[in-house]
Amino acid sequence: MSQDSRALRRGATLIEVLIAMTVLALASVGAVGGMVFASRDVHDGQLLQVKRLLLEASTQRLWLASKGPLLNEAVDRPSTFPTDLAPGAAPWKVDPSPAVAGDPSSGAYFKLSASGLVEPLTGIAAGTACNHASLPEGTYCREMLVTKGLPKDPPTAASALLPPGSRPVTVWTRVVRKGDTAERAQAHNEVFVQ
Repeated sequence: MSQDSRALRRGATLIEVLIAMTVLALASVGAVGGMVFASRDVHDGQLLQVKRLLLEASTQRLWLASKGPLLNEAVDRPSTFPTDLAPGAAPWKVDPSPAVAGDPSSGAYFKLSASGLVEPLTGIAAGTACNHASLPEGTYCREMLVTKGLPKDPPTAASALLPPGSRPVTVWTRVVRKGDTAERAQAHNEVFVQ
């Protein structure tokens, strides 16, 4: 065996090095892409938790409040299912309760601090729609809607379960972050029967 053939077998050729670097680069791109998607999912999960907190706090406030005013506020259920309506669209209205510091069940406008605390936003005119351009970026907005009857038209047999003369109302609550669509909003409904 000549000395030249041994030299060729000892080291990697330039082509082998380029192929190895290409494979390593592709693996790196895949890893970085996976990290970006995972980071986005974690962030979306945190936002979902904030929206759920605001919905649940509002619902607990309703459980403790007098249900009489709900009957007076009730409107006919719109032809489009309520949660399919765009944020800020009628008959949805922003939560009319005055904001109380430290109470996520009150108020309509919120911000998420860097430490993860949900705080009421001040300085926003009462009744400003959740889709209004004047809302600061990143604002969470809580909307409410009270409709007559149940969330969906029940089958005839299910209607018989309601006591005669009862008046059910459905209270819809929705939390949307500025710029979100109806699909990205979190919604909840509760049925109260008088």
